[in-house]
Amino acid sequence: MAKEKTSLKAGSDKRTIGITRANEHSLAALVEAGGFGSELDAAKFAMAHAIEQGTEVGSADGANTKWNVGTVDSDGGLRALVEAVYGVIAEPYRLIEYLINEGLRLLDSGDVPPNVLKLIPVRGTRAASEVGDDNGTAE
Repeated sequence: MAKEKTSLKAGSDKRTIGITRANEHSLAALVEAGGFGSELDAAKFAMAHAIEQGTEVGSADGANTKWNVGTVDSDGGLRALVEAVYGVIAEPYRLIEYLINEGLRLLDSGDVPPNVLKLIPVRGTRAASEVGDDNGTAE
Protein backbone atom coordinates (compact mmCIF):
# COMPACT_ATOMS: atom_id res chain seq x y z
CA MET A 1 0.00 0.00 0.00
CA ALA A 2 1.45 3.32 -1.00
CA LYS A 3 2.31 5.58 1.87
CA GLU A 4 1.74 9.14 0.92
CA LYS A 5 1.64 12.47 2.66
CA THR A 6 -0.78 15.22 1.87
CA SER A 7 0.37 18.78 1.49
CA LEU A 8 -2.59 20.35 3.30
CA LYS A 9 -2.17 22.32 6.50
CA ALA A 10 -2.25 20.21 9.66
CA GLY A 11 -5.08 22.30 11.17
CA SER A 12 -7.47 21.60 8.29
CA ASP A 13 -8.46 18.03 9.19
CA LYS A 14 -12.09 17.03 9.67
CA ARG A 15 -13.84 17.61 12.98
CA THR A 16 -16.82 15.48 12.04
CA ILE A 17 -17.10 12.17 10.20
CA GLY A 18 -19.94 11.54 7.77
CA ILE A 19 -21.56 9.06 5.46
CA THR A 20 -22.36 9.78 1.83
CA ARG A 21 -25.97 9.53 0.71
CA ALA A 22 -25.03 6.56 -1.50
CA ASN A 23 -23.79 4.61 1.58
CA GLU A 24 -26.60 5.39 4.03
CA HIS A 25 -28.63 2.33 3.01
CA SER A 26 -25.65 -0.01 3.43
CA LEU A 27 -24.93 1.33 6.92
CA ALA A 28 -28.59 1.02 7.94
CA ALA A 29 -28.78 -2.54 6.57
CA LEU A 30 -25.74 -3.61 8.57
CA VAL A 31 -27.24 -2.33 11.81
CA GLU A 32 -30.75 -3.67 11.10
CA ALA A 33 -29.32 -7.14 10.49
CA GLY A 34 -28.35 -7.20 14.15
CA GLY A 35 -24.66 -7.85 13.62
CA PHE A 36 -23.54 -4.56 15.15
CA GLY A 37 -24.52 -2.70 18.31
CA SER A 38 -24.54 0.70 16.62
CA GLU A 39 -24.01 2.50 13.34
CA LEU A 40 -20.57 3.51 14.56
CA ASP A 41 -19.58 -0.13 15.18
CA ALA A 42 -20.72 -1.02 11.66
CA ALA A 43 -18.83 1.98 10.24
CA LYS A 44 -15.61 0.92 11.96
CA PHE A 45 -16.03 -2.60 10.56
CA ALA A 46 -16.46 -1.09 7.09
CA MET A 47 -13.29 0.94 7.60
CA ALA A 48 -11.36 -2.20 8.57
CA HIS A 49 -12.71 -3.97 5.49
CA ALA A 50 -11.56 -1.12 3.24
CA ILE A 51 -8.06 -1.26 4.75
CA GLU A 52 -7.96 -5.05 4.36
CA GLN A 53 -8.95 -4.66 0.69
CA GLY A 54 -6.00 -2.34 0.06
CA THR A 55 -7.93 0.91 -0.37
CA GLU A 56 -5.61 3.79 -1.19
CA VAL A 57 -5.69 7.30 0.30
CA GLY A 58 -8.68 9.39 -0.77
CA SER A 59 -11.48 11.59 0.50
CA ALA A 60 -15.25 11.18 0.55
CA ASP A 61 -17.10 13.88 -1.35
CA GLY A 62 -20.57 14.79 -0.18
CA ALA A 63 -20.47 13.08 3.21
CA ASN A 64 -23.16 14.27 5.60
CA THR A 65 -22.17 14.88 9.22
CA LYS A 66 -22.81 11.81 11.38
CA TRP A 67 -20.34 11.76 14.29
CA ASN A 68 -17.87 14.05 16.04
CA VAL A 69 -14.24 12.95 15.73
CA GLY A 70 -14.09 12.61 19.54
CA THR A 71 -16.91 10.06 19.40
CA VAL A 72 -15.37 8.08 16.56
CA ASP A 73 -11.83 8.06 17.94
CA SER A 74 -11.92 8.97 21.62
CA ASP A 75 -8.54 7.38 22.40
CA GLY A 76 -6.72 8.18 19.15
CA GLY A 77 -6.46 4.50 18.22
CA LEU A 78 -8.00 4.89 14.75
CA ARG A 79 -5.68 7.76 13.95
CA ALA A 80 -2.72 5.65 15.03
CA LEU A 81 -4.00 2.76 12.91
CA VAL A 82 -4.31 4.77 9.69
CA GLU A 83 -0.93 6.37 10.29
CA ALA A 84 0.62 2.93 10.80
CA VAL A 85 -0.90 1.66 7.56
CA TYR A 86 -0.71 4.78 5.37
CA GLY A 87 2.12 6.77 6.96
CA VAL A 88 1.87 10.08 8.75
CA ILE A 89 -0.63 12.21 6.84
CA ALA A 90 -1.90 15.72 7.43
CA GLU A 91 -5.60 14.74 7.56
CA PRO A 92 -6.06 11.33 9.17
CA TYR A 93 -9.74 11.91 9.98
CA ARG A 94 -10.52 12.83 6.39
CA LEU A 95 -8.94 9.50 5.47
CA ILE A 96 -10.92 7.66 8.16
CA GLU A 97 -14.14 9.13 6.74
CA TYR A 98 -13.12 7.99 3.26
CA LEU A 99 -12.22 4.48 4.45
CA ILE A 100 -15.58 4.12 6.21
CA ASN A 101 -17.44 5.17 3.07
CA GLU A 102 -15.30 3.06 0.77
CA GLY A 103 -15.75 0.06 3.06
CA LEU A 104 -19.53 0.52 3.01
CA ARG A 105 -19.42 0.72 -0.77
CA LEU A 106 -17.35 -2.46 -0.97
CA LEU A 107 -19.69 -4.29 1.42
CA ASP A 108 -22.75 -3.32 -0.62
CA SER A 109 -22.59 -6.21 -3.04
CA GLY A 110 -26.33 -6.31 -3.53
CA ASP A 111 -26.96 -8.57 -0.52
CA VAL A 112 -29.59 -7.07 1.75
CA PRO A 113 -28.38 -6.92 4.41
CA PRO A 114 -24.74 -7.13 3.37
CA ASN A 115 -23.33 -10.51 4.38
CA VAL A 116 -20.39 -9.61 6.60
CA LEU A 117 -20.15 -13.04 8.20
CA LYS A 118 -18.53 -14.40 5.06
CA LEU A 119 -15.65 -11.95 5.65
CA ILE A 120 -14.81 -13.03 9.19
CA PRO A 121 -12.38 -15.95 9.40
CA VAL A 122 -13.25 -18.42 12.14
CA ARG A 123 -10.45 -20.42 13.76
CA GLY A 124 -10.64 -24.15 13.36
CA THR A 125 -12.83 -24.08 10.28
CA ARG A 126 -11.98 -24.52 6.65
CA ALA A 127 -13.00 -22.17 3.89
CA ALA A 128 -15.93 -23.26 1.72
CA SER A 129 -13.53 -23.75 -1.19
CA GLU A 130 -11.69 -26.40 0.84
CA VAL A 131 -14.81 -28.49 1.48
CA GLY A 132 -14.91 -31.70 -0.57
CA ASP A 133 -18.44 -32.70 -1.46
CA ASP A 134 -21.98 -31.39 -1.20
CA ASN A 135 -22.61 -32.79 2.28
CA GLY A 136 -19.81 -30.70 3.78
CA THR A 137 -17.28 -33.45 4.40
CA ALA A 138 -13.66 -32.73 3.61
CA GLU A 139 -11.80 -34.62 0.91
